[in-house]
Amino acid sequence: MSKKTSKSENIDESRRTLVGTVGSSARAEVDKRGAISPIDNAWSLGWWIGGDDRWHVPARESSVRQIAVESAPVLETLVHVPNGNIIQRVYGVSGPAGLIVVDIQNRSPGAAVVAFTINGSAARPVRSVSLDGDTFVINGTPALVLPFAPSRWFVSKAGEQPAIDAVVEGLARTGPFPSSEDSKGLEVVIMYPLAHTARMRIALALGDEWPDGVALAELPSADDAARGWLALLDRATRVVLPDQRLMDRVMLSRSQVLLNADGGPVEVAALEDWGFDSEAEYAWHGLKLRDRRKARRRPASTGAAANLETRDGALLVVPSWPSAPSEFLVALRQGLVCDTDDGVALLSVFPSEWYGQPVEVHAAPTRHGLVSFALRWHGSRPALLWEVTDAAEGLVVTAPGLDSQWSSRELSGDALLAEPVNPPIAE
Repeated sequence: MSKKTSKSENIDESRRTLVGTVGSSARAEVDKRGAISPIDNAWSLGWWIGGDDRWHVPARESSVRQIAVESAPVLETLVHVPNGNIIQRVYGVSGPAGLIVVDIQNRSPGAAVVAFTINGSAARPVRSVSLDGDTFVINGTPALVLPFAPSRWFVSKAGEQPAIDAVVEGLARTGPFPSSEDSKGLEVVIMYPLAHTARMRIALALGDEWPDGVALAELPSADDAARGWLALLDRATRVVLPDQRLMDRVMLSRSQVLLNADGGPVEVAALEDWGFDSEAEYAWHGLKLRDRRKARRRPASTGAAANLETRDGALLVVPSWPSAPSEFLVALRQGLVCDTDDGVALLSVFPSEWYGQPVEVHAAPTRHGLVSFALRWHGSRPALLWEVTDAAEGLVVTAPGLDSQWSSRELSGDALLAEPVNPPIAE
């Protein structure tokens, strides 16, 4: 399988991506610059890079780029340093220790220093830190698994010199890392050398058990984690869309909903719509009665808001999809396949950009049965092939976004529809 990535050209500072595994309650959020926060917000892990030229702080750098490996919750953040990049990969692995792996690789011709920063918040400060073997302990709880003790470090108490200023001035210290306490909060920096082409790992330990005996080098790789997510997502409803960016968003959004299955009624609706039956059933039992009623609702059959825009004299259908992953998935599914009073509607929304392009949906669950279809083109006319399994006779199949006059009571078949009214995008 070829490696595909979802690219982010413009940093959206507010966007955070969940990482973790479905089999573990350990979750963390990764922002667009590679800072990591456990979902309980007890503390956060940042990173800096000491290059040949200067210190590079991803939170401040304009050159930071981030991709999702295979459009999975495996985040790869790149920081440019002279003649190359430092690459950070963050992803979850299964196990009782609840590990979130942070893998750093030096793809520059020079040596570098990686500095990991640990910070709390005003409401929840980091009051104590210590090193127990290879386990970094925050507020008495295991927090990080380290490969070995840091080569240099700096601990700043509330009101003292900020850690970044001290490190830039060369004030980082060597020797054994000291246990430290301050009721008003600590800021901690631990530092590791990173030679040319070298890589290193640490891991956030967010599980219920102390992370004894964790061999960081033997943990699954980022590519292994991405392949695992692909296998999981492939067992549910699958779609083929003309827009690769939309396909990437579908993939990542489904993983986000799986990692936030107990988030609420919209998450349950998204799980149901995309064929994650066991996860939806489990999450359903955690909903209150009012939320269960919300989970049964779906937006109007148009799915997304179908905006009409004029470009080069042509009137175009341009959907506006919701931004939240669960809402986006529900709206998109409604636009592709949705229940009607007497059957199912296929392609209620058909963006003008899709004109002349193939579309496929496989095993979409509806009240009337599992729906699959494929859209092909004969010149300017769409050809629709469909199948509804486990459905009662007399079900009505329509395709209002393509041909509002067409319908069929056949549970499977093919039809050549009328030429769409919406013209293609002018090249």
